[in-house]
Amino acid sequence: MIIVKNKKWKYACILLGILLFICCACALKKAEVENSLPPVDQGEQNDLIEIPPLNENTEKPSVEQGDTPAEETTAEKIQPEKTQPESSKPFWQSETTRLTNNLTSIAAAGQTDYKATGSKRGWMSKSGELYSYYDGKYITTDTLVADGYLENGLTASGYKILLISGSDLAQMEGASVPTDSMDFGVFAATKQSGKYLIASSSGKVGTISEDSFNSLLAKYNQNNGKILRLSSASAEYERILNYISLFEGRFDDYYVREIRMDNKHAVVVFSNRADTSNIKEYILENENNFWEVVFPNAQTEYYPITSINRYLPNFNVELLPAYTLASWRGSIVSEQGGVVAALFSAKAISTASEVAYQCATSACAYAVLTNGNRYACYSENGIWKAAYVTSDNNARKLLLEKTGLDYGFLILDD
Repeated sequence: MIIVKNKKWKYACILLGILLFICCACALKKAEVENSLPPVDQGEQNDLIEIPPLNENTEKPSVEQGDTPAEETTAEKIQPEKTQPESSKPFWQSETTRLTNNLTSIAAAGQTDYKATGSKRGWMSKSGELYSYYDGKYITTDTLVADGYLENGLTASGYKILLISGSDLAQMEGASVPTDSMDFGVFAATKQSGKYLIASSSGKVGTISEDSFNSLLAKYNQNNGKILRLSSASAEYERILNYISLFEGRFDDYYVREIRMDNKHAVVVFSNRADTSNIKEYILENENNFWEVVFPNAQTEYYPITSINRYLPNFNVELLPAYTLASWRGSIVSEQGGVVAALFSAKAISTASEVAYQCATSACAYAVLTNGNRYACYSENGIWKAAYVTSDNNARKLLLEKTGLDYGFLILDD
């Protein structure tokens, strides 16, 4: 230990010690600042330090088993997520995805609703779009929301709900329809950049031009000309019955209730003469002036609007009669005792053999006598009454007034 006796030297040593302390503190502060700076960017490192590439003659540093180089550990643990910046994505891509998701949801909801309740409500394809015949309006997203099959939030005017065959859509350029969407079913479409984006419940099925879209819907046009009810005296009336005979494999005389037709289809309601209660309803199609039965036994369809439209989407359902024959199956008889009693009471006949034609239910009937006179018969308060009529139309109106129901299937065509 050195003892400084001279006061000047003593003060000089103290001052020197203070200066040394200050210098050490400054050096320590600088080191802390440097350690807190962010690491140098790789590009900047390459500018500062040139690292020669490894080759076969370059000796790699050896690593003991169980040790891991610091650089390798960092590379394995810090893997940057490979995501594309949102700003670099094309605008149309995200919009198309959004619209496709909406269309898929609409198509799925429409298909489910169509299968669950469509038949009872007369849902059908009208010019390619899903339409409610009994309500007289097209189905929209609002309908599906109200039915509980679709979430709220989609603007009805922005989307079209289609009821078409996927095989027809597959023929359009730009469409790629999956196998499970090739049948007749619900699709959804929206217009985007002058084209139509279309999806089924399975997802996007294509983007087609507006011309292709209009051409597609034209396949489902049901405006096939004016609807006529044929007279039994017309030549076309007999031609149609001849084609029915060919279809059934036998030439027979029929009791026809009515034949209605347009330029494309005809609907015939008839029975053979052996059993007037066995009433049939056939749909025929005209191709190059030849009639062909394309939908036999329509009388078995409880929901003919939907079922026939599914099979013949270009068929005008206005051709169908107002009554549904399937709902009367088992209730129609070829003889009704009350009818004969009423005719005797009206002094229309003197013997039962004078009744040439009879077809009835438990409430109404129609009879034609051997002398050509026609009678509409009905039960009123348990008593059968017979009213003379001059035509089948008058008979139909009379029974409609008495019962509120259309009994045209009983009434023989004039």
